[in-house]
Amino acid sequence: MAVTANSTISEVLSANPKAKEIIAKHTGQPVDDSQLSMAMGMTIQQVAGYIGWNQEKIDALVKDLNES
Repeated sequence: MAVTANSTISEVLSANPKAKEIIAKHTGQPVDDSQLSMAMGMTIQQVAGYIGWNQEKIDALVKDLNES
């Protein structure tokens, strides 16, 4: 499954076993399970809005998730 900005965090974690590690790399900090559990039903795009990411950051994350 290809990850897109409209993929939910749950879908991302299911599609890529390294997703948590890749997300941490892009956020610049460790991502704990409580943070992920709150966002499971949200899309990457929605989460990006909460953390102030622009489209360039979203695209970089999606690219890395699909290439790994």
